[in-house]
Amino acid sequence: MDNLDATEVISLKNSDFKSFDKLFDKYGKKLYRFALGYLKSREDAEGLVLDVFMKVWENRASLDETKSFNSYLFTIAKNTILNHFRKKANQKSYLEYIKQHTELIYANTEDNNLENDILFSNLESQAKLIIDRLPSRRKEIYLLSREKGYCNEIIAQTLNISKKTVENQITLALKFIKEQLRNKDLIPLLFFSLFI
Repeated sequence: MDNLDATEVISLKNSDFKSFDKLFDKYGKKLYRFALGYLKSREDAEGLVLDVFMKVWENRASLDETKSFNSYLFTIAKNTILNHFRKKANQKSYLEYIKQHTELIYANTEDNNLENDILFSNLESQAKLIIDRLPSRRKEIYLLSREKGYCNEIIAQTLNISKKTVENQITLALKFIKEQLRNKDLIPLLFFSLFI
């Protein structure tokens, strides 16, 4: 690590905003170009830069001024990009799975419309009961995300909490709902229809 970075990292460890800004100014654009090369989306690349520096700020106390700050930043960025592509791959395969099961379930839709409507209505009611069992704050965050369609940043601003808290609460809510629905025969269809 060069001396300038080491000095700024030491100050950053003591929660110095000016040092944080200097490091952001020095590495932000380079990190953005790196992310854009992989993500091909300005919005995603900008989001990645913010996420990376948010992690730097959150973990500032554990920074090591003797190690390369540049390497540290780009390691976080690479891991974030890999996670981004893993999620997309998982989502794609999951959507294919949903499509196949939906086609099977509704293959004879003209004969089964009423039966399917009743079945879906019952499943929807069960899902709502499960959502009602979430802790109140988690339920509020989950509904703002899934029913209102708010992005995590808007939810964080609305509820005056961090974006990370929003992400964690949504993850915990989805985990709980999946666990409760696991024994249902039509969980893929229900989960896709209500929660994605």
